[in-house]
Amino acid sequence: MTEVVPTGGKGAALLAELEAAGALTSVGLRLSDPNLSWDAYVAVGELLGEMRKALQWSYGDFVLLGEKLFGERSYQAFEGLNVGEETLREYTRVAERIPRSIRRQDLPWSTHRAVASLEPPEQKRWLKVASEQGLSHHALREALRSGEPPKHSDVCRCCHRPL
Repeated sequence: MTEVVPTGGKGAALLAELEAAGALTSVGLRLSDPNLSWDAYVAVGELLGEMRKALQWSYGDFVLLGEKLFGERSYQAFEGLNVGEETLREYTRVAERIPRSIRRQDLPWSTHRAVASLEPPEQKRWLKVASEQGLSHHALREALRSGEPPKHSDVCRCCHRPL
């Protein structure tokens, strides 16, 4: 399950503090406090990074929950997400196809998207391979096409420069 909590576990409190101070709004982030510590600054960056990673999953999970609880009526609420219809459909497809128990926090949403057409046991296997080998979603797609994990190379496949 994706959690929006930066290192230190202060994510929810930090988010509430930013909102209460008017620093985090729909039009930007304003951190003008001259007494802002380095640790607080880093924590805000981590929070923003975690929020970004969680959004794609959150949109998909939100749609699935709305459809389950409210049926067609939920479509009215989707407009508030301010996401294009095709994009929202893709977030929902991936969230529906990949159970939370298989989702890996160490991999981006795009890597999960690459395995969404597989059955859960295969998803789990390939996500583990991607994690262990540090595969990009592009490399994972290539591996899925060939049916076997890529062999480690000391040369970049695109520019053929040494890694």
